Amino acid sequence: MLSKVLDSNSYEGVRLSPSDTSQMMANKDKLLDKLSESMDNRFSDVRSGILSNTKIVSFQQWPNENNADFGDSEVERLIDHFRPVLISAGVDVDLIPDQWTIVKSYLYKEPTTLERLTWSEANRKLRGSCPDILDLVDLVLCMPASTADCERGFNVTKMVKSDWRSSLKCETLSDLLMVHLSSPSIKDFDPSPVVQLWHASSLMEKTAAEVVEESEGSVCSSSFEDSETSVSAL
Repeated sequence: MLSKVLDSNSYEGVRLSPSDTSQMMANKDKLLDKLSESMDNRFSDVRSGILSNTKIVSFQQWPNENNADFGDSEVERLIDHFRPVLISAGVDVDLIPDQWTIVKSYLYKEPTTLERLTWSEANRKLRGSCPDILDLVDLVLCMPASTADCERGFNVTKMVKSDWRSSLKCETLSDLLMVHLSSPSIKDFDPSPVVQLWHASSLMEKTAAEVVEESEGSVCSSSFEDSETSVSAL
């Protein structure tokens, strides 16, 4: 976008009139070089360390044909790095390498090209057979690109857990933060599925209560009949 503005000498429809065209062109090249250098320095860690192993979740980085060894070393390093988090979430880390092989074999057999494939579709198709590797993929996809999400979470925590609500339990605070941070806005929120779920669950509870009441009535009735029979026999 910057290159387009400088090449056209206009910005948002306003014609730029530099006093010295040669000086402007020299500064333009210098500015673009500095910008490119700054971006390379800012994202240099993406090519090394644990971040370089996250490329397996990008289908654009996958080879065109199934490579039996593709991503194996990256998956192993991700497992080692996130092992405590995965284990605490109930993920069987020992099954992840085998499930990674299954995921690759299945996705390469799909008629949909990898460029159009999404992990949401892969989750729907393979969640039952490969849950552990998909949990690892979800963890990688949830990694924030900056600390902005953390700072936003701290700000919401201060608003939710105020001086008047300082005795909130951890579970309650976690639920409230989930509502504030992950739920859609009131304008976009559709309560229909929640209402239907609540209505269905209330009907099930009511039906279960009626069954229990009928069974208790049957037991009481049979007990009363047995007592009457015993009295008659006496």
